[in-house]
Amino acid sequence: MNYSAITLSKRNILILMLMVTSIVVFDSAIVRFSSYSGLEPPIIVNLLIFISFFILLISIGTIMINSVRKYLVADKNKQKLQPLALRNLNYGMIATLIFTAVNILMIVLQIIFLNEYDVLLLSAQTYLGYISSLGFLSFLIFWFARWLYSSRDYIIMLYTTSIFFVFLNLLISLIYLQFAFFSTSSLQGVKPYPIYSYVIMHAGLPLTESLSTLIDVLSLASFLLMWVATAVLLKQYRYKLGRIKYYILISIPLIYYLFPFQNYFGDVFFPLMLSSPLIFSTAYILIFSATKQVGALLFSLTFWTASTIVHDDRVRKSILISSIGIVILFGSVGITSLQYTVYPPFGIITVAFIPLGTYLLAIGIYASAKYISGDAKLRKEFYKSAASQLDLLKSIGVSEMEKEYENRIRYVKERFEPLEKTDARFETEMDEADVKEALHDVLNELYYSKNKKERMDS
Repeated sequence: MNYSAITLSKRNILILMLMVTSIVVFDSAIVRFSSYSGLEPPIIVNLLIFISFFILLISIGTIMINSVRKYLVADKNKQKLQPLALRNLNYGMIATLIFTAVNILMIVLQIIFLNEYDVLLLSAQTYLGYISSLGFLSFLIFWFARWLYSSRDYIIMLYTTSIFFVFLNLLISLIYLQFAFFSTSSLQGVKPYPIYSYVIMHAGLPLTESLSTLIDVLSLASFLLMWVATAVLLKQYRYKLGRIKYYILISIPLIYYLFPFQNYFGDVFFPLMLSSPLIFSTAYILIFSATKQVGALLFSLTFWTASTIVHDDRVRKSILISSIGIVILFGSVGITSLQYTVYPPFGIITVAFIPLGTYLLAIGIYASAKYISGDAKLRKEFYKSAASQLDLLKSIGVSEMEKEYENRIRYVKERFEPLEKTDARFETEMDEADVKEALHDVLNELYYSKNKKERMDS
């Protein structure tokens, strides 16, 4: 399977990030454009677009799974990663991709041979995509919570809270979509009607309207927290770009993301839409179709720029895995297109990308923490560096190291507990030796941290 893997380089990861971003933007823009303007390509063209997106989804998923597996296996003699955790994530993602391929292929075959598709298949795919994503995020949230408990670092707190809100967003979105699917008349099969007719016929229930508002709140909260964390981690660029340029550049994605929320306070563009629906819809879709994706690309810069200053090849690759994971995750979370159950089912490809994003982000973050925690030389290199984008990696690496020492001491205590009654002095010496080793490592790092702070202050 190595023939379907790629080298985890900045160039290759950037190409895949742009490909996924383009697919996700286009997947939602088609429905939005048709619903605004009433215009759409012929059904055969829409079907070819949908099949192309499906092929790209499976291809990108296969490439990334094999590339990550090749990267981890190549370092198996050096790494100190827990094989069970990685095995669960890998097997889970492989199974998810296989079932996704089978399920969406069944939808495509129904469309080709029956000229309709079963909404139950759409429902099954949403369950598969969201539940697997929730599973991968559960791993990541658990690890972040452990690191937060150990370090009380505010950057870890921002990432933990943001990802937890994404978790809640996905959970509420799954409930919302199931109500949306089974509250329509499409239970007997979705037929090839114009897209705008499905949007017009879509009737929101009071419950789904409330859930939609809650989804928007969770999406906004997770975005803002991740934006704050990204702004802090990229703060060193204030000196390279200048404060004004830095704050302008960092604020553009935030303003761009927030602007569509003006609908909650009165749609200022409504008169324009009534007077010139085609021109307005074209301009609006072109301008505001990528609000989430632009923000996701901004969030990836923390890892992207960090990969250029980390010399360890293992950590650099794990950081690049994290960068594409966060782009896919924050760029794919959304229900706008899928809720209308159009023909063909635009939006399902975007949902099918979410598990891949959560998987890659969990693998990348976890591998980075484990590599950093197990390499004292690497940690010292991080503490010597003044690069702010390394702060998250330093925090999770040291927190993971502390957890490993706690587990080691606990293991020693449990192993030699029977000797307490016969030779209590022996147990004490064993504990002290382990504790001294841990303190020696931590003090060395604090020494480098102190020197770094003194250099910065001077």
